[in-house]
Amino acid sequence: MAKATLASIRTLSDKLHNRWTREFAGKPRHTRDLAELEKILEKAAVLAKKAKGIPGEKGDALEKVVVERLQLYRAERDAIAEAQFDRPEIAEIHALGLAVDRALATWRRHYAGRDRRTRDLWRLDAIIGTLAQALPRLEALAEHPEVKKDSLDSLRGQLELLKDERGEIDKLRRTAEPAVKVNALLAEAQSALDQYRVHFAGQPRPTCAPARLRRIIAMLEAITAELATLTPDDDKNLPVLLKSLELWRAEVPELDKAIANVAPRDVSNQLGLVANQLFQVYQREYAGQARVTRNLQRLSEVCDRLAEIAELMARHDAAHAEPVNRKNMPVVDERLRRYEAEWTEIAKAKAQAQAQAPQGAGTPGPAAALPGISIAKKEP
Repeated sequence: MAKATLASIRTLSDKLHNRWTREFAGKPRHTRDLAELEKILEKAAVLAKKAKGIPGEKGDALEKVVVERLQLYRAERDAIAEAQFDRPEIAEIHALGLAVDRALATWRRHYAGRDRRTRDLWRLDAIIGTLAQALPRLEALAEHPEVKKDSLDSLRGQLELLKDERGEIDKLRRTAEPAVKVNALLAEAQSALDQYRVHFAGQPRPTCAPARLRRIIAMLEAITAELATLTPDDDKNLPVLLKSLELWRAEVPELDKAIANVAPRDVSNQLGLVANQLFQVYQREYAGQARVTRNLQRLSEVCDRLAEIAELMARHDAAHAEPVNRKNMPVVDERLRRYEAEWTEIAKAKAQAQAQAPQGAGTPGPAAALPGISIAKKEP
């Protein structure tokens, strides 16, 4: 066996530390694989022992780095073990935080600054429901340091704001002229059609949520019932919507059957495949492109679908603790946060360009390119 040298130990230590940074640094501890970290620790301990045999100042400096890294990995191993075995509330707090963040991101993308007459009350009710469900549970967990008082206060304020906005939209609808009501109902119907297109059309059935489909069916049923009282018999929109309802109702039992008959590993693989396809859309259409030229609606739909995949992965993990899915979950969560942040930056760039257009302002900078990530797939 070749004798360890200063250069070889440094190279191996750097390689190991890069793996640590990629897989553990800054990641939610309750989602980390302790067995993988133990492997890193074993290799780091061997390197620390070898570094002691390197003479001179350079050897001492190398030993210092290698030993500090070993201590870092040990401390993180202990913190991960605590999060996973001694403090199960950390996972719940993390999950609640993700749900709140996704709900507020949906609000920003679909409601903030938009014409109230065209907004979808059904989706807004789902956002409000998510916040209303998360708040009391986070309040009950407020004694834990992971729950920040400022964040709780902000959540209370956001919830009240959304409830007020919901009331304003409803008031506007109730007092509107019939023609305005029809336009508002058609806007909600378009939202239902868009949701079906994004979450169901062409998607593998095990990656779809029957509860969402039942919700948009109920939504469209209420819309068509009201439209029937406000539009003439020869209205061209109503038959189209009723046909969609017919197709969606037939799809519900097919979804239920497909989901019931698929193996847990296959669900993980299909969820991962859809996530990878969404990653590719972002890389192809947004990474490295001038933000002012990008399609906000398209990115919003990518975020909507990826948020659904993240939620389905979380449910799948709770039911089966399937290893492939558990490895994929934090990758999807991280990408979703980045895409939602990029949506905000693109919206700002477009607003800035529009404000400066008369003065001939230049276009804002490009979206940040994200390195390609291939989330875990089926192992042979």
